Amino acid sequence: MKNRAVVLLFALVQLFMINCSAPPVNPEEIVQSSWAHYKRTFIRAGRVVRPANNLDTVSEGESYAMLRAVLMGDRTTFDECLAWCESVLSRKTSHGDRLLAWHFENGKISDTTAASDADIDYAYSLVLAYRRWHDDRYIDLAREVLKSILDHETALVNGRLYLIPSTLTESRADKLVAQNPSYYAPSHFKVFYEVSGDKRWLELTDTSYHLLGRLQAFCGDRKASGLVPDWCALDPKEEIMVLPGKSLVYGWDALRVPLRIAADYHLNKDPRALAVLQKFSLFFENEFKRTGKIFSEYTCDNQSLTSDENPLSYTAAYAATEVAGSSVAPALLNRQRKSIRLNKKECYYSEPDDYYVNSLAWLAEYYQLSKVQHTP
Repeated sequence: MKNRAVVLLFALVQLFMINCSAPPVNPEEIVQSSWAHYKRTFIRAGRVVRPANNLDTVSEGESYAMLRAVLMGDRTTFDECLAWCESVLSRKTSHGDRLLAWHFENGKISDTTAASDADIDYAYSLVLAYRRWHDDRYIDLAREVLKSILDHETALVNGRLYLIPSTLTESRADKLVAQNPSYYAPSHFKVFYEVSGDKRWLELTDTSYHLLGRLQAFCGDRKASGLVPDWCALDPKEEIMVLPGKSLVYGWDALRVPLRIAADYHLNKDPRALAVLQKFSLFFENEFKRTGKIFSEYTCDNQSLTSDENPLSYTAAYAATEVAGSSVAPALLNRQRKSIRLNKKECYYSEPDDYYVNSLAWLAEYYQLSKVQHTP
């Protein structure tokens, strides 16, 4: 089995060597200093805080930190985050499952609802930790989390298994099933099948590409852009609907879709991933050639809703265009890299206290995997 963690760490080193080249330092030192900034700024004794949100904590933040910790080989931080999750966010006592409560603030859990994006990343980090450090407690907990996800965060719609965004009953209210396309992670699901043997994970992999393909072609009477919305809904016949209270906008949630699908392409070379990313790439290439920019939000028919640019928009655009072999991919990566700042020996993206950007923008490094020789 390929050692994905080692390969990814090597890719991180290579990209950081380029990104943080002023002043020049040892590439391994750059990787560690970037992680040091994240830990110093956002992680407090295993709890990941959001400085701009009154230092609250969301379960996705814990999952992001744990994934990065295992990829960095930082077992101390991984175990600290795991211990905090299990002692504070775990729903084992309150609900009898192994999912995580999504929100903690003012010293207590403020909402025990679970969020499936956090739960799948949490489980994935545990599997990677087991594969790296060979501690059975990681894989044992991962399998419990996986069972809870399937039991509480999936729903059948017209005979097809879908991942639902949360354990809220509202996710399945009024005969509509809420969907957040950015929660689907087919590369995770394939690994979950390997460790659990439950074929429902392969069903969710197929659903990922079924849903994304339909969404990329969906735009009512308008010309579809190939983008997908942050949120949508399905009726009992699987017809795509607008989720009440939401609009069909590609934005801060949906930009994670190219990131997750690019992971499946780089790790598994799934041709379905390539097909999805080629459609994203065509939009980003045309938009960048037309305006010289990639904005944060778009309607499904190509209209930008803001003049805001951010590192994550470029990370997503690069992830798609790099896989598709677009000529603009290097320029998009360069634009993303311009957001990197140095503070003494630490690297961060854009603003030092921006939790969301600094949690995900580093994934541009992940997509250098296509340029790294994989080893067994």
